Amino acid sequence: MKLVLQGLRKLEMVPAADPSSLGPSESPDTQGYVNVDVICCAICRTDAKMWEQGHRDLVFPRVLGHEMVVDSPQMGRCVAWPGKSCGTCRFCLKGEENLCDDMMILGFHTDGGFADTVQVPQDSLIPIPDDLDAAIACFAEPVACAINAFEKCLPGGLDRDTASLFRVLIIGGGTMGLVTALYAKSLGCEVLVIEKSEEKIQQGQAFFKQTGIACAKETHESEFDMVINACADFIAFCQAITKVDKAGNLSFFSGMSKNESIETNLLNLLHYKEVRLAGAYGCKKNQMEQAVGFMAAYAKELELLIQGVVPPEQAPDLIPDVLEGKGYKWILDFRGQSHRPVKVPVSSEPEIQSFSTPEKILDAIDIDETHLCRQTIRGILPVSQTLYEKAVRKMDEKTKPLGALGSLEDLAIRMCLVQDTLDPVIEGKFAFVFAGDHGITQEGVSAYPSEVTGQMVENFLNGGAAINVLCRHHSIDLKVVDMGVAVSFAPHPDLIRNKVAEGTRNFAVEPAMTEAQMINALEGGMQAFLNAHEVRKIDIVGLGEMGIGNTTSASAIISTVTGITPAQATGRGTGVDDKGLEHKTEVIERALAFHQPDPKNGLEILQKIGGFEIAGIAGAALAAASCGTAVVLDGVISTAAGLIAYLINPDIKGYLFASHKSVEIGHMAALEYMGLNPLIDFHMRLGEGTGAALTIDLIDAACRIMGQMASFDDARVSRSSGGNGSDKL
Repeated sequence: MKLVLQGLRKLEMVPAADPSSLGPSESPDTQGYVNVDVICCAICRTDAKMWEQGHRDLVFPRVLGHEMVVDSPQMGRCVAWPGKSCGTCRFCLKGEENLCDDMMILGFHTDGGFADTVQVPQDSLIPIPDDLDAAIACFAEPVACAINAFEKCLPGGLDRDTASLFRVLIIGGGTMGLVTALYAKSLGCEVLVIEKSEEKIQQGQAFFKQTGIACAKETHESEFDMVINACADFIAFCQAITKVDKAGNLSFFSGMSKNESIETNLLNLLHYKEVRLAGAYGCKKNQMEQAVGFMAAYAKELELLIQGVVPPEQAPDLIPDVLEGKGYKWILDFRGQSHRPVKVPVSSEPEIQSFSTPEKILDAIDIDETHLCRQTIRGILPVSQTLYEKAVRKMDEKTKPLGALGSLEDLAIRMCLVQDTLDPVIEGKFAFVFAGDHGITQEGVSAYPSEVTGQMVENFLNGGAAINVLCRHHSIDLKVVDMGVAVSFAPHPDLIRNKVAEGTRNFAVEPAMTEAQMINALEGGMQAFLNAHEVRKIDIVGLGEMGIGNTTSASAIISTVTGITPAQATGRGTGVDDKGLEHKTEVIERALAFHQPDPKNGLEILQKIGGFEIAGIAGAALAAASCGTAVVLDGVISTAAGLIAYLINPDIKGYLFASHKSVEIGHMAALEYMGLNPLIDFHMRLGEGTGAALTIDLIDAACRIMGQMASFDDARVSRSSGGNGSDKL
């Protein structure tokens, strides 16, 4: 069989004819060519360009493919230098046969390796070791091109004793860029890869870890001894000029975008710096021979750059992705012996903790299949990841330097995933303050009496608290939920009465609540959110609290779940003094030794050492996630409740946003456990949802940037080259 390019974008599988039967109209003069069997052949981006654009020397039909491994009757397994030079022109006579005036290239001028059998020049064959994987051997030509780039710039090579001081910057984290980076690393150089695509950075994590090569979206460093532009973006070439040191070396691979303009100020930098500039077009046969030894030495690393080894029938479907630079190297296996699964990007997300499944946790308590808690928890789906790369790309294309908007960019991208759209919009903004009293105050753990809980609820309802001011300022609807305050309140339009009991019990001597109370409290939080969401769709919700004694409960929860000690988890709360802090810590230590809650069971932890308002926040967070709503946690108590929700169903994580860094000690431990980063640090410790209210406005702003800020193409603005375009002699 063979894959034949019948016309632009027309790649078809057809039965292979006997190569010896090819006539002059099908193949040029084949003197010196031999018939060999193809073992496997990689799809090069050049093949993909031929598929889309053709080539000035291309004659249809044509079999593409030049990165091949073949089986020769005379020489065994070989790689094939893809050219056939004349041997008599001025370049061939100087040993630069890759620049031969009459070069014939496999897959361009003659049929290539996308076939069972192929004709190749006899003297182009290079044997490979028996133990070298054929798929890895397909990297011979890319490796040789990397060798060529270094030899063009550094004809005398590098001094091994000082190579570690030679700084190399590779711009472009595709297959060619990483092969070049690996070769530079093998020479002993200090190597940095710059890649603007988050997708490629994530995909390369295993490679970077294995090789120790650093990779980033951008760098403020300059004065590199050698810069190699390994991507098609001419802006990358402009950036390369600004990054190379005086008397440095600059090389670039073929395939840069055409008909673009480079500022003369940048070109003058080449003059001022006396930079050695070298194109790197193709490779020579002796460089292919060097590549064989390199591949044998770095087989494990090159293995990580194989996207998949697949049957040749899949090639028509893969070519478009190769053209767009998606993934690494695809290998077509013509012997059907070495198919390997497609690799997926390595996630940079923290590993999910080992939890019992939500169903197992729910089965341990007395609720039936139709109960609101079970239905809500079941209804949470992980945030969509299908738009992640597109969202990153859209943000990177905005009229700004990469990453210039910092955490706002991450917020916008996360909201794309939450709302499953590239144009996230926040219209319905809501905040809840859940209130409840705590029996643990009987142990003297707070600087304020428990009566303050009810007094502050009245303040919320009268509109006089900090959370009221911030919600009015940011147009956030606010409701107060009485989950278990020890006093009763008159009806009020902003009050939701979901009281479970007049405060929890003293968890120093008994469980904070019964199982039924715990379920009712969770359900009360869920119902508060769902009822409000039914009246008006809520796109984002902030969750705050009020309850004297609740930092003791939150500290106990965080200590239990994260494994830090009560002393590490416990803060001053309402402002206890040193002696009070010591006493508060001792109370938590005794309580945890008494209850010994399972650190993986959120419901058990909630029942034994939680609070009604903490349960309400956890329930509201779970309900919001089940509706696809972003959830903004506030301080340490709100975060402890988020931790409970996270234990109940870890899929909630994608919907959770951490608003601020509390001065409470255990707060960061809880956020780190869930893999969340606080967005602001105003040294706040008020609670009420104040940090969440501030952050809701930031997230709204991030969404507006994603939806309303122009891209470079929209605004017809030239992309930055990464430098100031000037230098001094």
